[in-house]
Amino acid sequence: MMYGFAVLCRLKLEPPISILTTHGGFYLEKTKSGFVAIVGRPNVGKSTLLNRLVGEKLAGVSPKPQTTRTVIRGILTREEGQIIYLDTPGHHDPHDSLGRWMIGEIKKSLSSVDLLYFMVLPRDVHPLDKRLLQTIEAARLPVFLVVNQIDRFPKPDILPVLEHYHCLHPFKEMIPISAKHGDQVDLLIQKTFEHLPEGPLLFDQEQISDQEERLFVGEMIREKLFHLTEEEIPYATSVSVESFKEREDGLISIQATIAVEKDSQKAIVIGKRGAKLKEIGTASRIEIEAFLGKKVFLELWVKTFPHWKKDASALRRLGYK
Repeated sequence: MMYGFAVLCRLKLEPPISILTTHGGFYLEKTKSGFVAIVGRPNVGKSTLLNRLVGEKLAGVSPKPQTTRTVIRGILTREEGQIIYLDTPGHHDPHDSLGRWMIGEIKKSLSSVDLLYFMVLPRDVHPLDKRLLQTIEAARLPVFLVVNQIDRFPKPDILPVLEHYHCLHPFKEMIPISAKHGDQVDLLIQKTFEHLPEGPLLFDQEQISDQEERLFVGEMIREKLFHLTEEEIPYATSVSVESFKEREDGLISIQATIAVEKDSQKAIVIGKRGAKLKEIGTASRIEIEAFLGKKVFLELWVKTFPHWKKDASALRRLGYK
């Protein structure tokens, strides 16, 4: 691994073929490749699906909405070709600069992909879903309707949802799945390859993302804040990885700043005699070590940035560029 740098290399394969090994020999096969954005309201399971698709935990997951704030990219490579997935922030009504930035990230994703997964739950259609569909229609992209959590809803509840959405948009496919348990995810992948254009593999077959490891480290720390703090604290915090270095002894040394909006929130995140910050740090370090396959020394700092979610300069400083 190249620590602190983008982890993928582009391959130059022309024409669109892959060289696959079988029983010690080689054969040629046309491949398909393309970009797929996963969009939907908060908490419909977009990040859970991304993690399931690539077989690795890249995106943070929690029961609280807006766990994902930035676009997380994951790569799935199979014999059929390669799919680059974009897990986008949940579509919501923005109330500050951070929220507007997140909505901007969704719209940017729509301009750079070949296909969309529009992800919903087996419930009544939400006004935000209809609004997002209008944005999708303007993008003029092929769209799959992905109905998640079929493990939690009986079939009679799912069929009316499919019928309702069928009347709203001409979806290329309508596939009920369970992102948590993997039900029908293979079918989703199969149908995705059928709709992608022929093309070469864009990235190394062994890689699962083209983003810097420090981004995933920051996401892991922020996920722990969502799990281990309550009320408004998760939404008032952000994580910035300031330093990411591999020492001569092989230990990865990481320094990260947790930003909060108020001094009172800072006190809560630190906790009595630093107990809460230690809990967050320990849980984060264990997950980071599993992800990197290396021992990690993690140092966390908590700083107050008043009204950072409304301050454009503070947003840029915290990595929301």
